[in-house]
Amino acid sequence: MSAHLDRVKHHTKSQWDRLHPHTVPDWVTELNRTGKAGQPCFFLLDFELRKPQVFTGDLGASRGVRFSFPGRRDPFWSTSRQPEMRPDYLPFSAFEPPFQIVQQGLQRGDSFLTNLTFATPVALLADGLEDVYRATRAKYRVLLPHHFVCFSPETFVTVDDHNQLETRPMKGTAPNTEEGIDHLLSNPKEVAEHATIVDLMRNDLSRVASNVRVTDYRYVEPIESAAGGLVQTSSRIGGDLPVDWPDRLGSLLYELLPAGSVSGAPKPATLDLIRRAEGTDRGYYCGIAGYFDGRTLDSCVLIRYLEQVDDRYLFRSGGGITARSSAREEYEEVKAKIRLPLRKPR
Repeated sequence: MSAHLDRVKHHTKSQWDRLHPHTVPDWVTELNRTGKAGQPCFFLLDFELRKPQVFTGDLGASRGVRFSFPGRRDPFWSTSRQPEMRPDYLPFSAFEPPFQIVQQGLQRGDSFLTNLTFATPVALLADGLEDVYRATRAKYRVLLPHHFVCFSPETFVTVDDHNQLETRPMKGTAPNTEEGIDHLLSNPKEVAEHATIVDLMRNDLSRVASNVRVTDYRYVEPIESAAGGLVQTSSRIGGDLPVDWPDRLGSLLYELLPAGSVSGAPKPATLDLIRRAEGTDRGYYCGIAGYFDGRTLDSCVLIRYLEQVDDRYLFRSGGGITARSSAREEYEEVKAKIRLPLRKPR
């Protein structure tokens, strides 16, 4: 284990050379400690890894942090009030310049695939983010009071009690109709985008695991929504970890971040391209949240994300851009993802 992780540390430094100092961050040390002790924890890691938070003990409950993961359902919800959200959609004229920055990078060969995101102002008809958290349905829900609520369908990585590491990247979104699904499965841009992410994530997992393999390629998965529903294509990629992997829980995550599905390939040059195109930090959006129960790990990508900035609300959404992408189609995808997956009233 130790020799393998020494190699992992070397790769981590080279991958993040322009983003992070050549020291082990405090959050990595803390997660390594909690993992080795078998101590349950919940963590939030922002996209830039500048504001990581690790919660032990009450897992953040004293600060109002809430989370609901598969196998750990949070009873803190009610459908007595149904929040409404009215987007002030970004005009296409504002979408196109960042899109063209990405396209120029793709044409130069800086990147094969770049995830481009935007923040859309919304009028929120609700009693704050807590109402949205209580009323939404998703595989993963996270609430950081006065900062964000996330209702994510996307798994980042899991590790089960047989030491099996798995990731399930999502790439490709369409309306949940027969026509939408047919287009998603046959569109050359969508096919190429998904293949790129699967290859990237398989390579990422190979840095920390052995016997890495794709176990289910490009299956269609519905996403609940009050506005008619969306589907996405996902793949399952798995590998084997040593039995004492919790001893280096933080190191393992550090090697895999940022999530490939919300960054792109190759990562270092693509991250530079994202910064130039977006012009601002993403913060917790596109970062990860995770729950370690003392034996197993579950984590999600923080997408489907509503952010509070002072007294304003922003819904963040985006998509993967390739050389085959159409600006108008990508613009419509960014808009289509701005929705709340509400529970049905009782």
